[in-house]
Amino acid sequence: MQSNNFKNIEKITEKFNKMNHLSRLIIKYGTQVFMLMFFLGALTVLLYKTILTANDYAFYLGTQIIKMSFSVFAESIIGSILIDFFAANN
Repeated sequence: MQSNNFKNIEKITEKFNKMNHLSRLIIKYGTQVFMLMFFLGALTVLLYKTILTANDYAFYLGTQIIKMSFSVFAESIIGSILIDFFAANN
């Protein structure tokens, strides 16, 4: 079972190494933007729970930033895969 998982990971890394440069850049910067947005949203929620207890908008804003960070991450991954797919066909 463990060697089967290792083979799957090897296949994923092999496919990732074959991606074009633009797709890799999109994944790289999309992941960085995701992490930045996620931590900003988590910080906003944490501040709401500890300091800004009177402002309910801060909690809403933090949760929305966290939700949007996952959307940005998914869009960057899916977009880079589509760009790589269409660039490989041409």
